[in-house]
Amino acid sequence: MIPSSRLVVGCSEQLPNELRAYHLMGTSSDGAVLLSWHGATYSAAASEVCAYPDLLERLLGVVLPGFPANLRERARPALISRWNRDLGVDAEDVAEAAANDNGTSSPTASVDASTSPFEAHAVN
Repeated sequence: MIPSSRLVVGCSEQLPNELRAYHLMGTSSDGAVLLSWHGATYSAAASEVCAYPDLLERLLGVVLPGFPANLRERARPALISRWNRDLGVDAEDVAEAAANDNGTSSPTASVDASTSPFEAHAVN
């Protein structure tokens, strides 16, 4: 299944050992997803990538319960910031994800309700 988000995480066929964030460009004639990273085009099986917001939601659901309740609110943006850095999600990616945000619920929505849920997590 093709992810609903334009920002996806996975491994491309060209770089199978490098997990990173890509921009989803579309699908090829053989059904592979076409990805972009820093101007270069990559491909992957649709099952090998997932929507970045969905991945964040799953990661937060697993990791946050391990924190003491009084630290969870502070841990959430710190974890997202760290994962952004680890996966190569930069400020431009965050801005694009915010621009493409269709108003659906996001794992980061509770951080700053006055802005798009992605904006609070721009990598400096």
